[in-house]
Amino acid sequence: MIVEERISYWVESYDQNGYLNGSILIASNDKILLNKGFGMANWEYNIPNMPTTKFRIGSLTKAFTAMGIFQLHEKQKLNINDHVGKYLPDYPNGDRITIYHCLTNSSGIPNYTNFADFWSSTMRLPSTLNQLIDSFKEQELDFEPGSSFGYSNSGYTLLTAIIEKVTGMSYTDYIQEQICHPLGMYNTDCDDGIKVVPGLASGYSYWEEPIHPAYADMSFPLGAYGLYSTTEDLFIWDKALRSSEILSKELTQKMFTPNLGTYACGWMIAEIVDRNCVHHFGDISGFSSEFLRFVDDQVTIIFLSNMNVTPVTHLSQEIAKIIFGENVSLPFPAVPIPFAKIKSIEGKYLIGNEEYKVLDISVKNEELYLTAPKMYGAMYKFKLVPVSHDSVKTTFVTEMINEQLVFYYSPSGAIEYVQYIDCYGKRCRTNKAG
Repeated sequence: MIVEERISYWVESYDQNGYLNGSILIASNDKILLNKGFGMANWEYNIPNMPTTKFRIGSLTKAFTAMGIFQLHEKQKLNINDHVGKYLPDYPNGDRITIYHCLTNSSGIPNYTNFADFWSSTMRLPSTLNQLIDSFKEQELDFEPGSSFGYSNSGYTLLTAIIEKVTGMSYTDYIQEQICHPLGMYNTDCDDGIKVVPGLASGYSYWEEPIHPAYADMSFPLGAYGLYSTTEDLFIWDKALRSSEILSKELTQKMFTPNLGTYACGWMIAEIVDRNCVHHFGDISGFSSEFLRFVDDQVTIIFLSNMNVTPVTHLSQEIAKIIFGENVSLPFPAVPIPFAKIKSIEGKYLIGNEEYKVLDISVKNEELYLTAPKMYGAMYKFKLVPVSHDSVKTTFVTEMINEQLVFYYSPSGAIEYVQYIDCYGKRCRTNKAG
């Protein structure tokens, strides 16, 4: 079976269950193998996702910010080894933190999105760039700059301010004029949350059905995680990064060289599917995204989603396995069968006897639902669909994401144990609480 057929078979298996949400572009040797939208860009108006749909890309933005800094270095408007205090003179510890530290997440500046009140209140409130910097600049450093790795949106906020200070332009204008427009990326820009963006998907979360995610004000993400784009624009970006179109080959190589661990400048460099991969993940307010660049193999996988529970990283890696000839598992078709004993499996199930890791199976309107923790510990609720049943076991699959619960019975018909297979393919045995 040729690779296009294998990809098509995988896509159909996932899509028939409604497990793909967003837009996916797959390319090999600059040939596009798949360029397609899945699910809804807007559930309220029944508008489907398309290859041209725009998505907020979260931290994929950091690569653009890094490119802007390196361009300014090449033009000798700054030096990546300069201390940030040279450009932001009032910044505490500005004589200890370099631009390169911020680029490589080795600045030691506390990450403002990890502050205790961020998710509950701060992210919902408008803020200027200066106000945002004021919110973290007096915080004690997590470590000596350059000595360790600590992912920090705060560092990329400083880089945003430095770009604006050095150029006299807004971050948005700089990215447009110096990166996007020269490359022909006309569907990529900074989302301020006010301007109407034609073709921009709405972001969603999930609780029994698609719901609105927690609101995030877009006035301040900027160079840390504030851009929107399309898979097609990001494929243009991918090709530009492999050329010397907007940055010299030497500086591009420096930009892709890890500093501490696997983090370079706006990109991570790691082995995925036993191959060298340049990649990054992004998420913001209902959107999640994954960008895999197997540069040596000339394979690119871009997955932008507007359903935050879609496991874009895992699914992108599954696609990579297909391209490189490895075996992947496929979801159980979500074709429901009759199942009457729903009350018998209702209850809470402990994962590994850890009290905070609980699967809650409940009944609503004669339907079974699974409530389970996902990324960041957030809880999601999915309908359970019975797909297989005999005297030995009953198998359920979830709606929206590819998960399974398999109930194994003793000879007497009692539940002996339950196997939970999550959306990453991880299997674990669970036991009913109490």
